[in-house]
Amino acid sequence: MGRMTGSRLSIYGMSRGDFEMWDRNRRNMLGTMDDMPQYRKYMTQALELAHKGAGWVNPNPLVGTVVVRDGEILAAGYHDRYRGPHAERMAFDYADEHGIDMHGATVIDTLEPCCHVGSQPACTDLILSHGITRVVVGSIDPNPIVAGKGLRILEENGVEVVYDVMRAECDAINRHFFHYITTGMGVRTKC
Repeated sequence: MGRMTGSRLSIYGMSRGDFEMWDRNRRNMLGTMDDMPQYRKYMTQALELAHKGAGWVNPNPLVGTVVVRDGEILAAGYHDRYRGPHAERMAFDYADEHGIDMHGATVIDTLEPCCHVGSQPACTDLILSHGITRVVVGSIDPNPIVAGKGLRILEENGVEVVYDVMRAECDAINRHFFHYITTGMGVRTKC
């Protein structure tokens, strides 16, 4: 597919930036279709880990991470409590404590890694400092201080990013968080 011109983009209602993100996602997904069953397998495990934080991380999201290389799980983690270490930090701390080299590994993340410093350091910095070559993500974080910036930082630093793996499942575990972030209001649940 050739470069889309401004007039052709307007037909589809896309800005140039939207198109470039869509095209990059399409190329990433097409380039990794052979790996998709493995990504789904590890994302399922990351989702199981994320659920362990239920009831403990509010108002933060549920997040699970699995780090793999050559079909072997090197480390895993999940966000286990409010203001506690993020899932990526938990996984990387485990690897560091056990002398596991993470260079060339793939991070499977249920939610886009954060790129800002709050109560925890930026997970994108951890990923880059550990030599990770690919990040597979389920959901994009709707929080305006992240919202695609984390993945863009990784891509700009040479990390391959694969988007939307099991997105429906990853979005579903954080529907309360997504609603809160996008509206500023909590979600009422039936009692």
